[in-house]
Amino acid sequence: MRRAAARLARLWRAPATGAGPAAAPLRLPGADWAWRPGPWAGGGPENGARLAPAGCDLGDGVRLFHDAESPDIQAARRVGGSGAGRPLGIELPRFDGGFLSLAIALPAAARAGLGRHHLIGIDVAFGEARPARVFARLNLRQGPNAEALLRDLPETDLTGTEFDLWPIETDPARVDEGWIDLIFEAPLPARMEIRDLVIARRLRAAL
Repeated sequence: MRRAAARLARLWRAPATGAGPAAAPLRLPGADWAWRPGPWAGGGPENGARLAPAGCDLGDGVRLFHDAESPDIQAARRVGGSGAGRPLGIELPRFDGGFLSLAIALPAAARAGLGRHHLIGIDVAFGEARPARVFARLNLRQGPNAEALLRDLPETDLTGTEFDLWPIETDPARVDEGWIDLIFEAPLPARMEIRDLVIARRLRAAL
C-alpha cells in the first residue's frame, strides 16, 4: 500500500519522541492523533531476548498472546539503529501453535472526541520474514458490549489498513476501552521483525 509506505517512511526518518501514551504525539499529515506504541518508541525489552509467555507485557499496553505449548518464544527490541523506529524481533524457533498476536491498548487520547466521522488506521513495517497471513482487528468496548472490526493486511513488507467507524453499532463517543489486535496466523517463520508500527486517527472525507 503506497499510502502506508509513505507515512511510515516519513516517520522512520523522524526523531523518536519517547514512549507511552504521555509522550509527545506524532505529527502525521491528515491525522488529528497519531501514536507509536512503546516497543517501537523506546519501551519494552531491549537487546538480549527474553522469554515471552502468553499474555506477557512488552511495554506501554502492548501484550503478546499465542496458543503454542513450546516455551521457546522470545522477544527483543533492537536499539542503536538510525531513524525513529526501534524494531521488535520475535524468535519462534519451534512454534507449534496456530496463531500469535499483539494486543495494543489504545490510550485515552485516542478515544477523546472519537466519533463516527473518524477512521482509525494502523501501519506496519515488517523486516525479516513477514508472516503470510496477518490480520488487524479493532475492538471497542462500551460497558458490557463489545464490537470488533477485522481486516486482512496486504501481503507486503510495508502494509496497513483503516477502520471506518461510521457503520458500527457502538457509539464511539461512549467507548470505555479500545484495542487493536495484530494477529499472525500459522505457519510462522522462525524469526520475524516488526520494524515500526504506528496507529493514527483521521477524519473521514464527507460523504
